[in-house]
Amino acid sequence: MELFVSFSEILRFFKRNLWKFAAAVVACGILFGAVSLRNYEEEYSATSTILIACTIDDNASPDYSNQYASMLNVRLQAAIAMAPSLDLKQAVAERAGVEESEINAITAQQITTSTLIEITVSTGEREKAAVLADAAAEQIGEEIEAIYPTPPIQVHITDHAVEPDAQSPTGAAVKSAVLGMVMGFVLSLCVGVAVLLLDHTIRNGAYVAQSLKIPFLGSLRANAAGEKAADEYRKLRAAVTQQVGEKGSILLTPVKGKKGAAPVAAGLGRVFTLTGKSVLLVEADFSGSGLGQQLGASGGQQGLAQVLTGKCALAEAVSSTGGQNLFFLSAGSGAGSSADLLASQAFPAFLKEAAAAYDYVLCVLPSEEKMPDADSAAHCADSVVLVAEYGVTPYHNFQESLMRLHTAGGKVAGFVLNGVK
Repeated sequence: MELFVSFSEILRFFKRNLWKFAAAVVACGILFGAVSLRNYEEEYSATSTILIACTIDDNASPDYSNQYASMLNVRLQAAIAMAPSLDLKQAVAERAGVEESEINAITAQQITTSTLIEITVSTGEREKAAVLADAAAEQIGEEIEAIYPTPPIQVHITDHAVEPDAQSPTGAAVKSAVLGMVMGFVLSLCVGVAVLLLDHTIRNGAYVAQSLKIPFLGSLRANAAGEKAADEYRKLRAAVTQQVGEKGSILLTPVKGKKGAAPVAAGLGRVFTLTGKSVLLVEADFSGSGLGQQLGASGGQQGLAQVLTGKCALAEAVSSTGGQNLFFLSAGSGAGSSADLLASQAFPAFLKEAAAAYDYVLCVLPSEEKMPDADSAAHCADSVVLVAEYGVTPYHNFQESLMRLHTAGGKVAGFVLNGVK
């Protein structure tokens, strides 16, 4: 399991699953919009501003002025505390001639440190909002004057309430939908990162190379074609040559995955021939790797099985592929276990003979996780190259396969990460 997720990996993940995340974002938007429409209730607010003041003699002493300021503040706080009370709500409803249930809430707040108070009334009736706000302001003013007769204060409305703008359920639904899409995007982002963090498959070749102390030979993109694909195999050729040398026998085995090692072997074999090297591609996967079809070669009954059992010579079983210096040996047909054939004394002799006739002998083996073929043949070849499939091969399977190959005496030259998206 990888211990970190790079930003580029997150971007690649979201690009691959773009339609899924887009669908999730749209679904959240639709859901929020639908819920908003279903639960939509019009609510209008209007605000009236009142001034609470008292005349004070210009010749009053400072002590009296301070005392007055303190008393005035008490009255202001009393007016604010009075606003949400049920008694005031009932009195305002009677004053405005409406049902008490039509008033949703009454609130009040002081404007900074002044003696001005904003009285806000919320209701479901747009045309009554301003009337109710003014009625609440007048009611609070009268009650404050009655509660605090001394010293006499004056309360009056400085700004009358204005009728609020009409609301649209569609507008509210659109706002909710936008909010839902934003939340959907954030949720999708979190889920995507969590999926990457909990993913146990190999996605970062550099991390695997560093953690397992194994050379990372290169990565091959899933959709690369033409010259771009050829360039990727040229890079792989340079890395393999550095690890293996200018000639030798190489076993290519996938750890786990559907694609196998055949595409990697075919591409690597072709670029080796571009440098003048002769290459023999061997289909050592007796379950069928499809290597012959990729090369355009016809694999008949004479193949590796017949060569190893002494039924035919190597030269008789090898077929051309149409590519210069590129030859193919099919698996052939035969009874018994393929792992037993590869573990026999005939296989090392075959590799020695083939290596003498060709610069490179590339043998494609079946999955290392499912079949014991690679373990049986690992010690015979000059090098072993593991093939991991991007986002498919589990890290722990790769680690176990590497340990088994080392234990079997295989010289692991490195690994290739195939199918990078």
